[in-house]
Amino acid sequence: MVAKNKIRFDGRVAIVTGAGGGLGRVYALELGKRGAKVVVNDFGGARDGSGTGAAGPADKVVDEIKAAGGEAVANYDNVATPEGGAGITKTAVDAFGKVDILINNAGILRDKGLLKMEPENWQAVLDVHLTGAYNVTKPAFQVMRDNGFGRIIMTTSAAGLYGNFGQTNYSSAKLGLVGFMNTLKLEGGKYNIKVNTVAPIAASRLTEDVLPPDLLGKMKPEYVSPIVLYLCSEECQETGKIYNAGAGFYNRAAIMTSPGVVVGDGKKITSVEDVSVAWPNIMDLKGAKEYAQLNDLVLGDLLSALEGKKAPAAGGGGFTSVKEVFDKMPSAFQAGAASGVDVVFQYCVAGEGDWYAEIKGGACTVAAGVHAKPICTLKIAAADYLDLMNGKMNAMKAYTSGKLKIEGDLMKSQLLEKLFKF
Repeated sequence: MVAKNKIRFDGRVAIVTGAGGGLGRVYALELGKRGAKVVVNDFGGARDGSGTGAAGPADKVVDEIKAAGGEAVANYDNVATPEGGAGITKTAVDAFGKVDILINNAGILRDKGLLKMEPENWQAVLDVHLTGAYNVTKPAFQVMRDNGFGRIIMTTSAAGLYGNFGQTNYSSAKLGLVGFMNTLKLEGGKYNIKVNTVAPIAASRLTEDVLPPDLLGKMKPEYVSPIVLYLCSEECQETGKIYNAGAGFYNRAAIMTSPGVVVGDGKKITSVEDVSVAWPNIMDLKGAKEYAQLNDLVLGDLLSALEGKKAPAAGGGGFTSVKEVFDKMPSAFQAGAASGVDVVFQYCVAGEGDWYAEIKGGACTVAAGVHAKPICTLKIAAADYLDLMNGKMNAMKAYTSGKLKIEGDLMKSQLLEKLFKF
């Protein structure tokens, strides 16, 4: 496969943390060669993060970029402090006017078994990897949001995704970065800010005594750089994904969730014994899927609140009009379940009109029209809404297919199941 067009970064400004050597250096050099203006950040400390820092590593990489015809400036701030993170972004803005790309690459190692893991060694690793990414990303994200463009890379590890003996601090920080990405992708979505995570397997000072010597020779950082730069490019539209990369091998990792099983009849609390009997079905990953965000999981399981009861038995009428649903809603209201609830549900039923249900002080008001301050808005076509309320349509399918749209505070829709019993 040959690319039609060379991927360039002309006019883009990139920050690479921990860029004084190893992977970061390769990222910075390649970005510079392809037209980006690069901020080369490196504190210049030891592999375990100790020391007062040094300018040499970052300066050397800047010189390499300039010698190749590129533009770069050095920054020596420590990512482990908020001031350091702000300073890195300030360097980019002062030198080049903006930030388009951020590669969170800085890291340290302090490996020990859990029982020998002193609190300071636990905290130091989290401070650099996880908190360090927060410290740099927050001010950079602000600049990206204002400009309507951004590409952010988190650096996780196979140790975080799968575990590695003696690295509880490191693996915890690295998996934490996946969680950071999962939410930041949502916050950056409408601003054209893509956030992805790479798990590199490469020769560096952090892996020189972790990987076998014969393997180290095959794990050049240059093999990881291509996927990282692709994720930084305008061409890449992926966001919220995890990639393993090493020795020319690339694949995607994902958190998968099984279909699951309902245990019990819903009338009494599930027992430990019930779970024991259902265990094989709970463990079965056949048909597992990815969820793009929390609400896809939670609402997918709890949207039965919008379906009403099960489809009526043969001979039962069910709801025949949308108006009938809202006429019956006050009598279906469960006042005993509304303690402390203060919410307005707005229903926009295409083809029929608008209704809202306001729950406050243990009382429910249902009226036609549009409320001035709805908390949760439900949008659906009339025929689809009747199918949901009559149990003829699966709520998860309605939501994921786009027939049902939920805006505002999505989590409030979870209350519907206990607030209304038709």
